[in-house]
Amino acid sequence: MKSIKWYGAAAAILLTSLLGCSDKEETVAPQLDAAETQQAVLGKWQIERVDNRLCRSGNCNTQVYLGRAEDYFEFRADSAFLYRAGTQTDGYTYRDKYKADYRYAGGFLLSQFSWYAKFKVKSRQANRLVLESTFTGTDPNAVFTDTYILYR
Repeated sequence: MKSIKWYGAAAAILLTSLLGCSDKEETVAPQLDAAETQQAVLGKWQIERVDNRLCRSGNCNTQVYLGRAEDYFEFRADSAFLYRAGTQTDGYTYRDKYKADYRYAGGFLLSQFSWYAKFKVKSRQANRLVLESTFTGTDPNAVFTDTYILYR
């Protein structure tokens, strides 16, 4: 009877060890308080890439925008500016100005008229910043996730 209990305990420990290990390493940005978040994002950041993902009823599509030399996101104490060239066919240049609210730990709020989005700092380094914003539109089954990969 003792050997059955011992084998059962050994099997439970082995199973726990195996389930606790994973080949996939996941990076998680440390949670920043509001002041640290503001300090982490302030300044001018070039746009490396923007991933615009739309998921509707489990089907997801991602459009990728690759930044150009003139593209940037600039964050100031109370505002933010996005400058992004349009496509070659439309020739339009996006120049958006937002009100910035840095009162949130790990993220901030950008707003413009009735539009607003909360951005989370997914990762940060001295010269690289990854921001993510997830929101719904008029269709509640459609979830949009914009990921900005920025550098300076």
